[in-house]
Amino acid sequence: MGNNKSVFTVEELQEYEELTYLTRKEIILAWKRWEDLVGKAGVRNKSTRYPEEAIQEMPELKYNPFKRRITYVFSSARDGRMGFDDFLDLLSVMSDKAPLQLKAFYAFHIFDYNGDHMLDDEDLEFVIDRLTGQEKLLPEEKKQLVDKLLKEVDLDGGGISQEEFKHLLTKCPDFIHSFRFTV
Repeated sequence: MGNNKSVFTVEELQEYEELTYLTRKEIILAWKRWEDLVGKAGVRNKSTRYPEEAIQEMPELKYNPFKRRITYVFSSARDGRMGFDDFLDLLSVMSDKAPLQLKAFYAFHIFDYNGDHMLDDEDLEFVIDRLTGQEKLLPEEKKQLVDKLLKEVDLDGGGISQEEFKHLLTKCPDFIHSFRFTV
């Protein structure tokens, strides 16, 4: 492939810089990572969509208990496949330069397993299962944990909204540093 810079026009690089929190150098490095993940044959077409399993081979995702949800949320077509633009969105949101509000938005959608725009019992059980392993807690222990989370975070009793979730994350200074990848 030679010079990675030849993959992009100057205009494309400028547009990617404007639309992401990535620098020109990081975008070019992202392309190299993309090639490594999906293979160099035929990869020049940036709109080609690849199965989530290819993306989940990234070291940052490979052992992440939320890897399927992460690739689903960042798949623009919600079809379990990702294109280079989706991949750049993922890297941009996970960059150190992305603001807390943006990270919170995506984290919320990763945890909103049932897609009802609220973090409810079902979603919180999913999160707990992913974090602890499905057989680690007894059902009553899991219920107690879910009830405690809802009691402390859910201000109006209707499930944890995006705003309540963002508010929670403002009290978790480590979140912005742990919800990141390096390009």
